[in-house]
Amino acid sequence: MRYLKQLAAGVLATSISLAAAAQTLVVGDQSYNARAVMEAAGVLEDLPYTLEWKQFTAGSPVAEALNVGSLDLGLLGDAPPLFLGALGAPIKVVAVSRQNLEGVAILARKDSDIHSLADLKGKRAAIWKGSWSQQLLFSALDKAGVPRDALELRYLSALDASHALDGGSVDVIATWEPYVTQQERQGARVLATAEGIIPAQSFVVANAKAVQEKRAQIADFLQRLKKARQWTLSDPAHTEAYADAWAKRTRADGDIARAWFARARTDLAPLNAQVITDAQKTVDFFAGIGLIKGYPAASLFDTSFSAALQDSAVTQH
Repeated sequence: MRYLKQLAAGVLATSISLAAAAQTLVVGDQSYNARAVMEAAGVLEDLPYTLEWKQFTAGSPVAEALNVGSLDLGLLGDAPPLFLGALGAPIKVVAVSRQNLEGVAILARKDSDIHSLADLKGKRAAIWKGSWSQQLLFSALDKAGVPRDALELRYLSALDASHALDGGSVDVIATWEPYVTQQERQGARVLATAEGIIPAQSFVVANAKAVQEKRAQIADFLQRLKKARQWTLSDPAHTEAYADAWAKRTRADGDIARAWFARARTDLAPLNAQVITDAQKTVDFFAGIGLIKGYPAASLFDTSFSAALQDSAVTQH
């Protein structure tokens, strides 16, 4: 079996080098996250094709670039591609990125009288519409039996929401990293995390044309990204090296990055039935508040790359 896997890998490498060496794989990254980990892990050496990175600061423009075909592959949270899926966009989810869900949280100011979700009645909350932020706050309120309209909502980006919490113009925010780590270090109180409340998945998404024409390159890229993620998980020193490389590229606080990445323990995984079930929950949530039309989320997923990721996980031991 081991020999057959090695042989298959060799055939794949040969097919890439002969048929696709002249092609370019265009990948949409967010704030150098994937590029930094792959460079730190040294998995981008000897690429048998050209890799072109495009950097974005949010998931929505990544999704739109995939939709119009200016990207072959993109890394982003679940909401933007699921929104596009409702419109029949030519995109496919090909892998899932997993992280510790404590990094998606509802936070209250350190000097507030808010100690639980029940204390949020009449308070001011900042969220970003159509994102984990909105899904987490509303779902957590539902679970705690607090009416959604019991709060005064302000729709702010994650950065602006963090500043608003600092300045006291809102009492609570629902956000993600690195803002969770930043706010915790300033004494903000965690009221709830995504754990057990929302899936908060991240996806690797491909343009449908690229799935057909650049299948070998996509599979190769996913295997390299998987190896990079597992490299960071194999040794705390590797996680710190990745955090430092990312902080240097983005001019961010290295201490925040190290704490964030150590907690996140981000990994790449093949698609399975649970991923699709969780995606359907997210579709149903946003359809329930009228932001999209409901549809079968399974239509957006291409599980044909899962074998490549499973093989990658096996051959690293």
